[in-house]
Amino acid sequence: MSFEADIKQLREEHSLTQQELADKVHVSRQTVSTWERGKNYPSLDVLRELSQLFGLSFEKLVFGEEQMTKKDDTIANRVNGDRKKKKWYKKTTVALAAIIGLIVIWAGTLTFGYQNGFEQIDRVNPFLSYQTAYTKLPEEKVVKPTNKNRGQWTAWFTDNLMGSEWWKLTLSTGVNPGYDDPYVMVVHKGSYVKVARIVPGSSVSELNKKDLAAWNQLLENKDKDSVVRAEVNKIKNKKHLSDYQVNG
Repeated sequence: MSFEADIKQLREEHSLTQQELADKVHVSRQTVSTWERGKNYPSLDVLRELSQLFGLSFEKLVFGEEQMTKKDDTIANRVNGDRKKKKWYKKTTVALAAIIGLIVIWAGTLTFGYQNGFEQIDRVNPFLSYQTAYTKLPEEKVVKPTNKNRGQWTAWFTDNLMGSEWWKLTLSTGVNPGYDDPYVMVVHKGSYVKVARIVPGSSVSELNKKDLAAWNQLLENKDKDSVVRAEVNKIKNKKHLSDYQVNG
């Protein structure tokens, strides 16, 4: 049977006039009349009210028979499933956004620490590896534990024999134990110094010594033109330099 015939039959079986049915589902009598003449069709909300009023399933009322027999195939369960999917998508999106946000913050923190020489950040940076570097031991008044900086001092270290990798490191070593031509050897990861030892100059490569001499001459030379002076000032404000060759 068609919906218009079914709705009329159901109304008559329940001894309802068109007006009484209209009052129960909050529509006008003319609306009920258009249903029974096949001129109009109820909205979903009204169909739900009719289903409850006549004690019929939504499918029975709409299709004239039980179209879906499995519980999981009912319209209600489909709607509920869609709702669960939307919630899952929303939670997944939020979780992914949080993970991406944490990755961005983590990467930004590592980059910030690397560029600004924060040793505790460099210490946990998985993209940095430990390197061995050298510098000339400063004079005793600088490294002495009783000085105003409690023995802490800062100097540029060369990381390789080519003199192209430089780090400005802060550390303490104490005074020279009696070595001739003392140098400092450090094992560091970025700005983090793991080990620092005073070593005799005879144990340091001549290339490292020449690199350091050229570097210090560059930084200490007062007779330089404006271009060189600008370059030196830029270097002094950095924490490290890569692929920078000093012409000694």
